[in-house]
Amino acid sequence: MPMNINNEARKHLINFLNKVLDQSYTRNEWEKFSYSIYQNEVLENIRREVTNTISKNLQPNGFKMKTMSQETRDSIQAVINELDRISI
Repeated sequence: MPMNINNEARKHLINFLNKVLDQSYTRNEWEKFSYSIYQNEVLENIRREVTNTISKNLQPNGFKMKTMSQETRDSIQAVINELDRISI
């Protein structure tokens, strides 16, 4: 059975967003995420939005976010929930 690359990218995005919520992503994961480009327009738009949100709130170490507001957490969780529901 051929691999659905868009579905794999969606799973990768969900995994990273969950790590953003619990601040468990590594510098390497952040760099890969922030510099990658998804071929799927919907996923790429989400990646850009999340990258923007994280970039505006980075700690001095340059890759972890400062404490997230509840609004930001809720927004990221809503994206995760939506990605869980869709199939690409």
